[in-house]
Amino acid sequence: MDIQPWKKLEEDKVYNGYRSIIKRKFELPNGKVMEYDIVAGGNFASIAALTQDNEVLLVKQFRPGPEQVLMSTPSGYIDFNEDPKDAAKRELLEETGYQAEDIFFKKKVTLPYGIGCQYCFVATGCIEIQGQRLDDTEFIEVITMNLPAFKEKLRNPQDFDFYNLTAAYLLLDHIQPF
Repeated sequence: MDIQPWKKLEEDKVYNGYRSIIKRKFELPNGKVMEYDIVAGGNFASIAALTQDNEVLLVKQFRPGPEQVLMSTPSGYIDFNEDPKDAAKRELLEETGYQAEDIFFKKKVTLPYGIGCQYCFVATGCIEIQGQRLDDTEFIEVITMNLPAFKEKLRNPQDFDFYNLTAAYLLLDHIQPF
């Protein structure tokens, strides 16, 4: 089977807020017409970071979707006309107070029901150089975790408080390629 893009019949912005919602109507290959809600949220950078002591640098914050506190790699929006690598450096510093010795672009990930991409980076040799500089809507706790504990967190099927697995596994692959 040769999968082809579907024919778009309509597109309307139905909500404009922190994230906008676009309704798209497509004709499927079988002739059926379906509507999909698409989240328009913009591009963002995710930074899987290691300190100079080889500890993983993580952030913990409340997330309104699942209504719970979750842990992840530092992440944030890429400003209009900002280079993704510059955004990664800026977000790492703002959210954690850490600066990287080196930062490596690893992967651009598209979102299946969203407009925008996740740019994944690995940062190494991170050292704390300032306090956090958070937006007035951000409430973030910085956590460091040794690599064995981090790997166990990722492997544990009963541990539900970590997201951003793509960046996490790219960090592990950077350290020791599979």
